[in-house]
Amino acid sequence: MSRFFPAALLVTVSACAAVAAAPGTVTLAGDRLVECIAGDLPVVITVPHGGRLSPEGYARRPKGVTDMDVNTQELARAFADELTRRTGGHAAMVISLLHRSRLDPNREIGEAAGGGAPAEAVWRAFHAAIESALAAAAARHGFAFLIDLHGHAHPIARLELGYGLGAPQLNVDDAGFDRSGVMEVSTLRDLHAARGGSAATLIRGARSFGALLAERGLRATPSAAEPGPGNGPFFSGGYIVRRHAAEPATTKVDGVQIECPRPGVRDTPENRGRFARAAADALLVFLHEQYAWRPAARP
Repeated sequence: MSRFFPAALLVTVSACAAVAAAPGTVTLAGDRLVECIAGDLPVVITVPHGGRLSPEGYARRPKGVTDMDVNTQELARAFADELTRRTGGHAAMVISLLHRSRLDPNREIGEAAGGGAPAEAVWRAFHAAIESALAAAAARHGFAFLIDLHGHAHPIARLELGYGLGAPQLNVDDAGFDRSGVMEVSTLRDLHAARGGSAATLIRGARSFGALLAERGLRATPSAAEPGPGNGPFFSGGYIVRRHAAEPATTKVDGVQIECPRPGVRDTPENRGRFARAAADALLVFLHEQYAWRPAARP
């Protein structure tokens, strides 16, 4: 059994949504290739590209990126553990344990599974688990915040925050950004609709999530210091955050795809711990300021 699964908390089910689990309980779905951790915070963390398993019966995908995002499982677990340490609660987590060469859950099902029926079943279980976790968080707190965690190998070692907005949309001044109406297709669409005000301030102002990360030593774009990615490569947010946070039907859900460099963030346990502490602190401040949410008082 994997060291990641506490035996006392592990349950195997056909779908993660089938068990009304206590916070922190681990369940496995999708042929035991989707790990779900039940939560009671308004945060849902997904890890689509950190899987290492290539079991028999799962063919290699014929096209698309097939390299795993190294250490993103470990980074996400450190982040979730830090949130628990600070709040006493648990972020829900959905992790693909299947190697990206067999399944890429951050793509639509055809490209994701390469036409293989077993991988398609895992894809469905992965996204069903996300929907279940987000629905539970929104029912409990009135909103849910999705963090889709990835790794990148771009030349600039900074966090890339994908709100469904690309470089051409971000590389404009604040007035132009506010006039553009792009928040209607962003993964902070619901939050902006509820709060109103400047879209640029929300995405990259002094109290934006990116600015809060940068204040804590994690270089990020978009942020007040780096409002757009400039001419550098940039991941704007893929299928997971767009489907689960940006689609009009996904009410009460916001989110962000966080692309993390390997050097200084994913490479060592010490750097993963540093990221976890800074990101947890930034996120909790962001949730309080933007959603008026605080963790419940501990007994």
